Amino acid sequence: MSYNLCNLPRQEKYQIQLDYEASFWAYQIKRGKNTRESVYETINSRPSSEQATLKQRFEYYLSIMLAG
Repeated sequence: MSYNLCNLPRQEKYQIQLDYEASFWAYQIKRGKNTRESVYETINSRPSSEQATLKQRFEYYLSIMLAG
């Protein structure tokens, strides 16, 4: 089964992008390429409408990656 992301509504594409960014930051921390403080500085510099989602998804991915 495949999905064409181009066919999704703009808001769903936007949420996928935020999710991708959060997972990438967690990956960087797991690999020692970034720090949690630096990620939170980046998140806090983003618009306030994005911050809660980014923090939640970042912590979610970080917990998965560090557990495994």
